[in-house]
Amino acid sequence: MKEQYTRRFRIKLNQLFWIIIWWTLLGALDALGAYSLSAGWSIRDTGVARFVLFNTLSAFFSSIISGGFLVFFLRDRFTMKSFGFALLISSFVISVLNFGVFLLTHGILLSIRYGQNGLDPEVLARSTSLFDQPFYIKILIFWSIVAFITTIALHVNEKYGQGVLIKMLLGHYHRPREEERIFMFVDIKGSTAIAEQLGHVQFFNFLNDFFRDVTNPIVDTAGEIYQYVGDEIVISWDMKRGLNNANCIRCFFRMQELILRRSGFYRDKYGVAPEFKAGLHCGVVTTGEIGVIKKDIVFSGDTMNTTARIQAVCNKFRVRMLLSKNLLEKLDLPPLQYHPKRVGVFELKGKKQLVELYTFEEAMEPRYVGDGGISAT
Repeated sequence: MKEQYTRRFRIKLNQLFWIIIWWTLLGALDALGAYSLSAGWSIRDTGVARFVLFNTLSAFFSSIISGGFLVFFLRDRFTMKSFGFALLISSFVISVLNFGVFLLTHGILLSIRYGQNGLDPEVLARSTSLFDQPFYIKILIFWSIVAFITTIALHVNEKYGQGVLIKMLLGHYHRPREEERIFMFVDIKGSTAIAEQLGHVQFFNFLNDFFRDVTNPIVDTAGEIYQYVGDEIVISWDMKRGLNNANCIRCFFRMQELILRRSGFYRDKYGVAPEFKAGLHCGVVTTGEIGVIKKDIVFSGDTMNTTARIQAVCNKFRVRMLLSKNLLEKLDLPPLQYHPKRVGVFELKGKKQLVELYTFEEAMEPRYVGDGGISAT
């Protein structure tokens, strides 16, 4: 549990780190720009260093307080709300917090400058008098826009996956490049029958609950959600993270354990609990940005096709998970925890080359035993 918490916390901390960097930089640049454009009024009287310091410190403290509140509190609270609603409310709340931090920072700097208590009437009067000047109103509007854009950026980051937005801005995907990755294709068993039983709307809710539940095991094992395709989810790792501590294998068993633990919830709500199968493989793929009107980041290549076909034959061999020998040979498996079992050598559909497939048994694999919960075998 500590490892899971740490992983999620680090992701949020990384988001906050970039907010602090960008907001502080914007604060300094905004002050320098305002100073260079000002003519004959109070900014020049206070001096450039003092004004830049004030604006930069305000931005820095705002990024910590407002950014932290946005990342660690607001985002989680609005997960189930529409994007428009979450965007407007988050932007408004962050703007109000920024206003408060702006006022507080200025009051502190004035109290230091004049050697007076921050609650002294003169200090308070000087602080609030700023907002009689149109220039400072423009600053507040500017930071409201920054809060709005930050909220959108966090949403886009969630849309494409952690870290992808920064890579896009740096042009990482502008030209196609080859990289070696691990993929896991996860498919819900019997989804057609479940959809007929539940109807379209309830089946959609069923899928949404399933995808939401398995997100934590994916994040906890350093996985990246590449795509949702109907009732299927495609998970990816770079080779280092996927092989580290057998993350790609642990991800499957953690997903399975969580869904087994939550089976009572699904049976109560939908009358059926999800079961899933998975295929794993690794290899070289081409990664790049594709599209004109609608752009996306895609992986393409034989590795993707092979992984999909490995997953497709799970039912044939009555196993929940299959992986290629190519991936198995690269794994450094935790001792006494996972037991690979050879299934055989097969010719997959559309491939001339034979693929040797394995499945896994976990030494302490949890199994559902009814309403009483789970047991380990």
